[in-house]
Amino acid sequence: MNVIQSFEPRMHPDSVPGFRRLVAQARVGDPILLNERAMTRMVGHAQWLLRRVGVDGIRLTKAGMLPPAVVVEATTELDWGWPVPVNRESHISPLREMRAHLRDVGLLRVGKGHLVLTVKGRSLAESPRELWWHLARTVHKSRTPVITDATRLLLLFIATRTLEQEEEYLQAVARGLETMGWAEQDGGPVTSTRAHRLILEKWRLLTRLGVFTPSELWYGNSWTPSVGGAAFARAALQTEVPVPRPE
Repeated sequence: MNVIQSFEPRMHPDSVPGFRRLVAQARVGDPILLNERAMTRMVGHAQWLLRRVGVDGIRLTKAGMLPPAVVVEATTELDWGWPVPVNRESHISPLREMRAHLRDVGLLRVGKGHLVLTVKGRSLAESPRELWWHLARTVHKSRTPVITDATRLLLLFIATRTLEQEEEYLQAVARGLETMGWAEQDGGPVTSTRAHRLILEKWRLLTRLGVFTPSELWYGNSWTPSVGGAAFARAALQTEVPVPRPE
């Protein structure tokens, strides 16, 4: 069962036909034909960090952060969309969040005060195509089920390439969560405000991966999916997931 197929058993029957039309519009079943050059460009930040960790690892500061010299390297060699120069990881959230995500998806780990590659991380550090696929297959995962669902819905709407405004996405994700049985604590329908809280960190990650086209505004304010971003979303939605257990 893939991500999309896992949705329907949880939906009200009246919502299923509309959901299937949305899936068709998103072309979720299409083969992923993105070329390797585009994949390499999309995973550039992630691959840089894996390569920089390398076989020797990086000794972290006492606070568990990347050392200033590495932060300067990262901000010199890559555009993180940060408006001011920094030399502390705590002052540049895109770098900090990328490192945390690579740890969460099994590519980095911390041991004895060092940031090191996992076996999987070593195998993907020089393989941008396989790294792209790994990030696509794992991007929806979260320890919080509602964030997992919200991320999957976000990916579905990205794949359609029909939405371009933040509020459009928030309303669509909120409606989708409600259809799947989620509600506010008071029992009311899921609000756009809550949808924003649920998807914000994943949206920032997707932005770093080039899923959205760059904006003329401050980097990171675009909600318009790129061609590669739509392909990434489809790859994520084709991922096999466990069959939901009956409640």
